[in-house]
Amino acid sequence: MNNKFPRAAALALVCATTFCFASQAQAGVHGYRGAHGGHFGATYGDGSGGVTHVRGTRVHGARGTAGHASKTTYGSDGSITHNGGTNITGANGGSFTGRNSYTRNPDGSSQRSDTASGTNANGGTYNHSGDWSRGSDGSVSGSSQTTASGARGTFDASSSASGGTFDHDTTATNAAGDTYTGESSYTKGQGWTHSGTCTDSQGNVISCGH
Repeated sequence: MNNKFPRAAALALVCATTFCFASQAQAGVHGYRGAHGGHFGATYGDGSGGVTHVRGTRVHGARGTAGHASKTTYGSDGSITHNGGTNITGANGGSFTGRNSYTRNPDGSSQRSDTASGTNANGGTYNHSGDWSRGSDGSVSGSSQTTASGARGTFDASSSASGGTFDHDTTATNAAGDTYTGESSYTKGQGWTHSGTCTDSQGNVISCGH
């Protein structure tokens, strides 16, 4: 979680009380190295002490296009809501899409979620998703999953947390069929444990330095 959010909220509220949040917007178009881009930004208040920032950027050129947009609202009660997204498309056929959201509640608890996916010109793929929460008492819970595949092999990792424990599992297989399987676990008050095994394409156990 981003521990800078409370400070940002405070700054935004100071801005609101001094009327510097009065509706304003900025936009521009630029060109550089054969690419062209534009951006937009605005900050406005809701009339009750809340402040919202919106931003958007788009760039396009011979190598592809990219765009990003976000909206963040700082409530007068200390709450924060953020949503953002990114899209990239390369001229060679690769692409990436990402989304994220964050909410901080007045009691200090928060939630965060994010997704990302992409492909490269050679057919490789990447996918990620995660949902995490922090309680007002500082406890963390949630899970995430990441997978990737391509000419060099595959990768699969998952993480989860609940009740003072954190678990992370990883499986990676290279192009030759050798596979690494690892498990890591953390328990509050006890520390970390880890185990890992490597096998060849026939399932025989081999040295992980092989």
